[in-house]
Amino acid sequence: MKAEELELLKRYFPEAAVPMVGEMFTQRRFKLHFKRPRSSKLGDFRPPRTKNGICSITINLDLNPYQMLITYVHEVAHYDVYQQYGSRCVQPHGQEWQTCFYTLLQPFLTETIFPKDVLTALQKHLNHIKASSTADLNLQRVMQKYDKQPENVNTLESLPNGARFTLKNGLVFRKGEKQRTRYKCYCESNSRWYFVSALAEVQVLQ
Repeated sequence: MKAEELELLKRYFPEAAVPMVGEMFTQRRFKLHFKRPRSSKLGDFRPPRTKNGICSITINLDLNPYQMLITYVHEVAHYDVYQQYGSRCVQPHGQEWQTCFYTLLQPFLTETIFPKDVLTALQKHLNHIKASSTADLNLQRVMQKYDKQPENVNTLESLPNGARFTLKNGLVFRKGEKQRTRYKCYCESNSRWYFVSALAEVQVLQ
């Protein structure tokens, strides 16, 4: 990558990781885009639409540098699995992807790149890899410490049962009982029940 491109990556990734992030990109052939925040995903991988087209990877631009790096490696692992297996029947986050993700992330697992608490949680995560790092509540609790938190925003698990709150989508909820890693919440906006992550960022209502 050109020097100016590496400088651009420093806006998004831990500085010590930038050379490897750049090398990972130049060794492959895909488009990389940083997108406005999407509540349903942190990033995605898309195969080419045409025979001679190029794969693309998108990442939400509001992620903290450590989440950005994990998400980038997550999506590059999808790229590598696609290059090896094509459109054959391979589970999106099956053993092939898990092995690839684990291998790609290893060079980044140093305290020069990740804070010690993130590194410890990430290493535990790799012992039981989930489809998304956000599904690992222990890792996400640590990761959220490095997010830019707006005022008056809490996590759902910090609220008492029965509390009223709103999500980023504007819907109004009332917190219910916990079901494993999620809470069953009643949506006052449409009279339906939803399971909401314990670590979802919510705004408390009166």
